[in-house]
Formats: sequence, structure tokens, C-alpha cells
Amino acid sequence: MIDMARHFRTPVFAAFAALALGTLTLGAPAQAAWPERTITIVCASGAGGAVDVTTRIITDHMQKTLGQTIVIQNEAGAGGTLAMNQTMKAQPDGYTLLTIGPAVSTIKELFPNATVDPVRDLQPVTIIGQTPMVLVTHKDVPGNDYKSLLAYIKANPGKLTFASNGRGSAGHLAGSLFKKMANADLLYVPYRSTPQATADLLGGRISMIWLSSLGNLAGSNLVKPIGVTITGERWNQFPDIPTFDELGLKDYEITTWVSMYAPKGAPPEVAEKLTDAVNKALADPDVQKRMAGAGIVKPRQTGPAFLQKYLAGEIEKWGDILRTTKDPD
Repeated sequence: MIDMARHFRTPVFAAFAALALGTLTLGAPAQAAWPERTITIVCASGAGGAVDVTTRIITDHMQKTLGQTIVIQNEAGAGGTLAMNQTMKAQPDGYTLLTIGPAVSTIKELFPNATVDPVRDLQPVTIIGQTPMVLVTHKDVPGNDYKSLLAYIKANPGKLTFASNGRGSAGHLAGSLFKKMANADLLYVPYRSTPQATADLLGGRISMIWLSSLGNLAGSNLVKPIGVTITGERWNQFPDIPTFDELGLKDYEITTWVSMYAPKGAPPEVAEKLTDAVNKALADPDVQKRMAGAGIVKPRQTGPAFLQKYLAGEIEKWGDILRTTKDPD
């Protein structure tokens, strides 16, 4: 007599029995490798802005590495909160990403009622590029270099003005950091746009401005370039203009740094693949040439861990400065 109970206890018989009953799991279906379809990047900038240009140069090459189309969706306005909100609400599957400038580090101070929190709602991926600025003064402002300009500012507190396109903009942050680090008493004048502020600089109605592009001002006898807002090597865009670090204002640095994020909860391997694609783009000679032509500087470090640490430091730094300066909007 066959002992059926004994046969059911053998692995082979048990497997056949389970297969017949439809209860044998032959292995979970393999998860599709990311990416398998089009990726959308929500860009917190209008077309042609520093964040937009940086994003497009890098992603043009990333498409080759990832083997998928990347669509750029410009979502400017409200200090980057519109773009952040859209990204935050997307599925954390790696198919909706965000690129944004320094606004990601000032939202808590400038928009205290905002529903998005970059630390809570966004998954850091990497920094993709940065654009320094140049401080230029009107030709009639006393002082042809940093030391003589600073001496005049200290001897005439509150007399000179600086402008930007609104509180919290890169130009405003540059001036505010300068005021704090150099102990310089300057009066801030907000404008609706950088071109309007630049026009008033040329007309002598304001004293100075921080700009990421000089355009037609380069070589003009109407303004005087003072220094570049980056540490380390000089900016390849203006190799003859010294950095403030060189001039004695140590560690003074502010750039339009552009970073990439996914919605919180995105798989870590997505951030790793994106960082790898960004690094390959940054190493490509054609990308480097395009970046140099646009005045974009390669980031010193990339990756999620570095961006997470850097963002936390920037939030703390600018929060302190914006709370203490209390400039008009």
C-alpha cells in the first residue's frame, strides 16, 4: 500500500501538488527597470532663465544615458512653490522630477504659509550646475576696487544703494550676504525685474547690482566690475575679474545653484541612476563647452547625500540673513 502522507511530505511531490492546485509561486514578476517611459522635469523657472538653461544643457545628454525622452515643463512664479507643489503631489516613481534654483532654500522664510516643505516633501537627487555673479557699480560710485569701495561705504553708511528683482532673489541674497560679511551699510531697492534695475544702474539712480550675466555691460565704461561671488578658481566667463575670496572677503560665495529632486519616497536607485547620468553629462566635452558658454560652473560635488547636507546648510544660512535684514519686498 502506498503511503500517500509520506509522498506529500517529499519536496518534489509537494511542488507538483501545489502546481496542480495553482498555489505554487514561481517567483514574483520582475519589476520593470527604471526608466521605461518619458520623464517629466518640472523646472521652477521661465524659459531662458539660469535654471532653465542649466536644466536643458544637462538633460539633453541625460536622455542618451537613460535611453528615454525627458520633457521640460516650465513652471515659474511664486518663489518656486508652484513647481515644488506639483512635484510633491506626483507619484514617487522617478518619472516626475524638479529642478530649481536657490529659492528652494528660502521658501520657509519668504513663504511661511506655503504648503510645501522642501525637506519634508522632496527627495534630493543632485546639484547639476551653478552660475556665479559679478558685483558691478555705477561709474561715478567712488572706489575702483573692493577695498576702496568698502572704505567709502564704511565712511558713508546708508548712502549707497543696491538693487535686485525682489527680496529673496539671487541678487538680493548676494547683497544681503555682502552686508553681513563685510559689515557694509547699504540701502536695498527692490525692482520688478533685473532689466529695470540694470537700466537704473546705468542711469545712476542706484549704486550697484549683482548680476549673473553682464550682457552688453561687459567692457562698458558706464559700470565698474568689482568682484565675482565664487570661491576657488576664477569664473571662466570673466577670468580678469577677481573673486571676493581673493580680494579679502573670505568664503563669500553665492551662486544660482541648480538642483534636482524627486517626490519624497522615490526609490534610492532612481536617484543613483539620475546622479550617474548627470555625472556623465558633466564629463562630456560638448556639455562642458555649452556650460562654459552660458557661464555655468560645474558643481564641486554631486549626489543625494551631498545635496541633502548642502540644502540644510543653505536653509539655515539664508533663514538667518533674511530674518535679520528685513528688507522691503
